[in-house]
Amino acid sequence: MPTAAISLIREHTEQINPSRSLWVPFELGRPLGAPNNPEFQLGVLRSLLGLFEKESGPVIEDYPHDSPVTEESDAAWSCVLPLPPLESTSTPAEALKQSLLQEVGSLAPWYAESVRRMGRSTFGLSGLTADSMPEIAAFMVDVASGEDPDWPPGLPEQNARTIRYMADDLKAYYMEAANEQPGSSAPGGERMWTWLYHETRLGQVFYDLRDQLAAEHAEKTVANGGERPPGPPPPNPIPTRYANRPEPAAR
Repeated sequence: MPTAAISLIREHTEQINPSRSLWVPFELGRPLGAPNNPEFQLGVLRSLLGLFEKESGPVIEDYPHDSPVTEESDAAWSCVLPLPPLESTSTPAEALKQSLLQEVGSLAPWYAESVRRMGRSTFGLSGLTADSMPEIAAFMVDVASGEDPDWPPGLPEQNARTIRYMADDLKAYYMEAANEQPGSSAPGGERMWTWLYHETRLGQVFYDLRDQLAAEHAEKTVANGGERPPGPPPPNPIPTRYANRPEPAAR
């Protein structure tokens, strides 16, 4: 029987290798994009059913559109996480690292409460646990600043894909913690993502990481005679909708 599936995590689909898959750039739990938008959802389904035109596989196609923005409590929600100031240290990278570690520590009680209330967490794609958050955060800052740091202990793999997995774990940690704020209702997806990428130190690190890895990949391409070097493309923790780094005044 011919089958086709929607994929929310491309790396998992590449490992499973089903016959036909449509990867969508939507948040987990929303395989058809924004709720209450039948026109957009039908477009996703049409693309999915269009995969049956492929006579052989496996096939993984990328859906080319982001989920539309919804009003679903996005405007009303505001995270009360205080953004630590960048302290005066020897280097900007070290100041950013210290600030990120403070931010991670501020979220720790809320993340723990989320795990207690829900009885589960989506953290763990990298193979590490949330106890390793300080090591993961420090590692990401070092990589984003062009350093070659030691990998956090306990990782089953040490490669570019693992960096992507650690980035996904950082996102899970932040979003699950933010949902546990006292007196706040769960925000819609757009508001949550805006907070993550534009209003946290983690977002700043993600933009730095994207730019650093892309620059390194470009250098390898030049050294390879203009040909793309072997292996997967560099990890990019920033989705298309947030491709543009926010202006400094927005932080």
